[in-house]
Amino acid sequence: MTRTVFLWTAACCLATAAAAAPPPLDTLRIQRMNMGSGLQNAPGTDRAQPVGDLGVWHVPQYMPGYPTAATIWPRVVIIQCEGDVCPGYEVTPELGRGEYLFFLPTRK
Repeated sequence: MTRTVFLWTAACCLATAAAAAPPPLDTLRIQRMNMGSGLQNAPGTDRAQPVGDLGVWHVPQYMPGYPTAATIWPRVVIIQCEGDVCPGYEVTPELGRGEYLFFLPTRK
């Protein structure tokens, strides 16, 4: 019985260590723009979140029309970043119809 408890405890400790949180991802910030990227009507930057392992990032943004909870017309905006801060973008007709804009950071 004691051996079983010891083995069970060791297995639980190993499982807990294996399930530890992964190392934090690189942080990326984007400038807030009126009618565009980031929180509206506030100066500063917002922290972007990676979208899966697709290499694109997302921040809260202005969404024209009647936004839904679904990603109906996703679009990717390519932004040249310096370090971990990226310039913001404005939602314009040239970006095409899209409720959710993701951005792809490129280095200058």
